[in-house]
Amino acid sequence: MVKKSKFGFVSGFVLGSIFFSGIALAATGSIPVTMQPIKFMVDGKLRETNDAFLYNGVPYAPVAFVGEAAGKKVSWDASASTVTIGGPAAGAGGETRLSSLKYDMTYGLKNSLSFVDNWDNGVFAAGGTVYSHGVGYSSITSIATDKLSNSTRQVFKFELSGKYKELSGVVAIDDQSPNKQGEIIWRIIGDGKVLHESPRMKAGQSQLVKVNVAGVKTLQLEPRMVAGETKSKMNVFFGNALVK
Repeated sequence: MVKKSKFGFVSGFVLGSIFFSGIALAATGSIPVTMQPIKFMVDGKLRETNDAFLYNGVPYAPVAFVGEAAGKKVSWDASASTVTIGGPAAGAGGETRLSSLKYDMTYGLKNSLSFVDNWDNGVFAAGGTVYSHGVGYSSITSIATDKLSNSTRQVFKFELSGKYKELSGVVAIDDQSPNKQGEIIWRIIGDGKVLHESPRMKAGQSQLVKVNVAGVKTLQLEPRMVAGETKSKMNVFFGNALVK
């Protein structure tokens, strides 16, 4: 669907592989297009991109460029095939973002070290992939031990009350973690039972998870530092986390 945008001209958004850069057509066959730079006037400021073309007289440009030119954050949720421009929605298609639910930190360490949807100074990202929503915890500096749980364990606790059947998302260590050598595992716990435990991961590494949470009343997400030096912090997150 093509419609007149707030920029004062007819604009189309091309998704697929041109979401962040480059141009490609996600269709069988081919269509005739005219490649040319397109100028955008946004609130009196000039913006221009070379990643644009004309088709049947309509200008098309990458959705990331259009959104960011308007001063909006643009992100791509591959698991839900959804582009988000601006603030996130709580849920779509019968799925609910875990970050839209209230949570506590089991050991009382919520304060300024837990984050929702992004860090104060940037987005959740691992291996160069940006995640549009989720929960994160920074400054993990101690190898976890059950004997010293109050000082070494960081556990997100969500009350699901048996309403959901599945939890999905990506457990990861953020690219910007100062500690590049430490290793962390992620535990997903339902009503006191370990439902999933990730392999050991370092900064920039991630794992896609899908866990059955049918009947689970209390869900806990626990990143545990298990090896490495402990002088610098690790930033960890559960990205694009959804319950349905």
